[in-house]
Amino acid sequence: MIWSITFISIFFVVMIAIGIWGMRKTRTVQDYFLGGREIGAWVSAFAYGTSYFSAVLFIGFAGKLGWVFGLYVLWISLGNSLFGALLAWLILGRRTRRMTQNLNVMTMPEFLEARYQSPLLKIVAAVIIFIFLLPYSASVFKG
Repeated sequence: MIWSITFISIFFVVMIAIGIWGMRKTRTVQDYFLGGREIGAWVSAFAYGTSYFSAVLFIGFAGKLGWVFGLYVLWISLGNSLFGALLAWLILGRRTRRMTQNLNVMTMPEFLEARYQSPLLKIVAAVIIFIFLLPYSASVFKG
């Protein structure tokens, strides 16, 4: 029991220290959301990976297919994680970062609005994200 309390206490101290350090470095909204646009490609890749490869892909999708059809269908998840994410990152990553930086936007709806000069497109994109975020969140919860 003493080891558990010790490790949890250390965890909380480290998290509070990181929070204070981050708070001192944050001056603008872009600093908060985008790290001042100074984070490297690896941090962006890990952030993308942790968002994409959540419980939905590995537990919900792969677990459901593995349970229903057998273990051989788990190759679909492996292919999706290796090729789907890697190709998206390699093909779209650098260009998207450059364009969002040039347009000075932080979100994809803002990007679409600035890129195509259409405030309606921003609203439509935000609504689409909201609508599809609900089943995504439900599948994460189920996973």
